[in-house]
Amino acid sequence: MRLSYQSLTGVMLGIAILLSSCDNEFLGKPESNDVTIEDIFSERATAESFLWESYRTSMPLGFPIDWGSHNGMYASMVMAASDEGDVYDTWPSSNDHNTGVWGPTGNREDDFGSHYKGIRNANIFLENIEMVPDIPQTEKEQMKAEAMVLRGLQYHELMKRYGAIPIVDEVLTVAGELMLPRNTYQECVDFIVQSCDAAAAVLPDTYPSSFNGRITKGVALALKARVLLYAASPLHNTTTPYLPSNPELTGYGNYEEGRWMAAADASKAVLDWAATSGVSLVNSSDDPAVNYQTAVEAQGSSEMLLYNQSNGWWGAYNPMFQQFVMPRGIYGGWYGHGVTYQHAQMYHTSDGADQEWPEEGPRSEFLEKMQAMEPRFQYSIFYSGSKWNDEIGVRNFYKNSNGSWSDGAPVNGVGYMRKFLGRANWGGGQFNWIIFRLAEFYLNYAEALNEASPLDADAFAALNSIRERGGLDPVSVNDSRYNTQEKLREAIRRERAVELAFEEHRFFDVRRWMIAGEEGVMKGEMWGLNIYQLSDEEYVYRKEPFETRVWEEKMYLYPLPQGEIDKGYLIQNPGW
Repeated sequence: MRLSYQSLTGVMLGIAILLSSCDNEFLGKPESNDVTIEDIFSERATAESFLWESYRTSMPLGFPIDWGSHNGMYASMVMAASDEGDVYDTWPSSNDHNTGVWGPTGNREDDFGSHYKGIRNANIFLENIEMVPDIPQTEKEQMKAEAMVLRGLQYHELMKRYGAIPIVDEVLTVAGELMLPRNTYQECVDFIVQSCDAAAAVLPDTYPSSFNGRITKGVALALKARVLLYAASPLHNTTTPYLPSNPELTGYGNYEEGRWMAAADASKAVLDWAATSGVSLVNSSDDPAVNYQTAVEAQGSSEMLLYNQSNGWWGAYNPMFQQFVMPRGIYGGWYGHGVTYQHAQMYHTSDGADQEWPEEGPRSEFLEKMQAMEPRFQYSIFYSGSKWNDEIGVRNFYKNSNGSWSDGAPVNGVGYMRKFLGRANWGGGQFNWIIFRLAEFYLNYAEALNEASPLDADAFAALNSIRERGGLDPVSVNDSRYNTQEKLREAIRRERAVELAFEEHRFFDVRRWMIAGEEGVMKGEMWGLNIYQLSDEEYVYRKEPFETRVWEEKMYLYPLPQGEIDKGYLIQNPGW
């Protein structure tokens, strides 16, 4: 059967009931219901269903698909709380972060306890799979490896938000300690890395197509590589933490260059694995925009390592994903996600130059400059005067001369996010949230290697693999724009912002690089390009700020929920 996080049958209802009482304690409490652990692990069918449930509760999801909390923002995406984008309407929770009205008693971006539900499910599976009589031992070891990676995914999701967290590697019982203190940051990193190493040793490179979506050896290597990249970054790998309290919880408390090399080696292992496992960058079309769209949207694209399929196929109004993310008036969209001027400036023109924008100009100039942008821009951003698809056609949105907004407006930024959405229509669309795709690891490798071995030729080669697939010319150390470690670092970060746009990297990248507090990143004025109608035939664009955002140093890591702090067993993050 095909792995599906929505195709759970009646047995999963019983399992859901069995797990439902975990809600009140984030580390989970023992339960007692009619469906027992012995029932679940008495045969393959129910044990496999529990593994699928572990997938469902452990796979990150960055799309807002319904009312209520999930790993991403409430009714908006994380990109709208970074310098990538914005939601014009004020009620989605991304605006909490932009205005600074979040903290220990309220943070709608994340549900701290839900991570531990996934961790608990993985621990239950690991502790009980040996009871199943009709699964061969070799397959049991592989399934345990999947659960170890799923558990590691949830620990990484916690760590990139909170720093060090309590490690729970067994099912907690009434007789044991339920309120565990935070481990050190290093202990958390080591735990995930060791889990990934053990899993990679037994996981297969591929599965039959009927099990598309299961965790492979490459996924275990990818999680290890990403965790080590974060661990080597300035937020954690430093002798001078962003705030001085409890440095063992926010990082290592010292700097070691070797952490960058470990991250580089781990990303290189992903690339080496991909080269022998049929995983590669999509490069089949002569049009770089088509290659990029295929890499992001196509089911089973050649560069996808892991993606969350639970969003499934949506119809006109169910689930609510399209209402939250589609531009105004397109396929039921309420407000869409605007793309900031700051983010748009990360892209190059098609000939590799930086686009220059005056404070004001005619609409004809606006279109000329937009159409000159590189292919990934054309796919990712829907600007006034561009074409959505053959069904919707070209849309113009602007402010009328009488002060009202035209159809499709207003939007904060230079246009709307189009990435992920290009293949949708009124008949429906499949939207899979990207967890790992190969392009990330070329950029991870380039970044880590340049820090450990400045201007290394392999760092340039990795960066150029992504640039050239995107339709840009390669760069080299012989170019004065890239001939120092600092210049190459900025080029890699810029390429990362473009290639991985809106995939929930930038929001955390600017934190781990410790640049979030810079003007125009997570702080200060955010800008857009607005078009105004002056008369029936005359239109102008203007570069204008739309919002002033709030940033404080304590925001580099989230506060732990106040309800857990009040119980007296967790230390709060600095500044909160």
